[in-house]
Amino acid sequence: MIIIEPAKLQDLQDISGLYEALNTDMSLIQPEMFRPAGEDGSFIHSVIEGGDGDILVAREGGRAIGLALVQDKNTPPYPAFIPRRYTYLMDLVVAPEHRGRGIGRALLGAVKDWAESRDAEFIELGVLAQNEDAIRLYESLGFKDSRKIMQLDL
Repeated sequence: MIIIEPAKLQDLQDISGLYEALNTDMSLIQPEMFRPAGEDGSFIHSVIEGGDGDILVAREGGRAIGLALVQDKNTPPYPAFIPRRYTYLMDLVVAPEHRGRGIGRALLGAVKDWAESRDAEFIELGVLAQNEDAIRLYESLGFKDSRKIMQLDL
């Protein structure tokens, strides 16, 4: 049975392993931008102990097998922006051996609940343009394009 709940400090090793899998995946999708790398735990610790975000973990048998890192955000305080409170989904990853079981979908449901509990007006995320599996998942849940980030290599 999968349980989704906020991470605890004792999850650091599992979360570090999940980030290693995420970083490896990103390095395969965009090798010109990313490389495989581990997490030393300081960033994870700061999120778990901080107040403006959470790492939601999908837990099975006591182990974290997936995660969603979420943050409370506000639109920039510029006159042209309509002030809005939103949730930013910074990272979503499921351990490779547990993919295809609906865990990512369940994590996204928990993200939506987390956002609604904080009176967020929307959820925003970034996804690598070549990550077609993730894009299909997000679109199947109602996510749509709102901006496009472009790059010019020099």
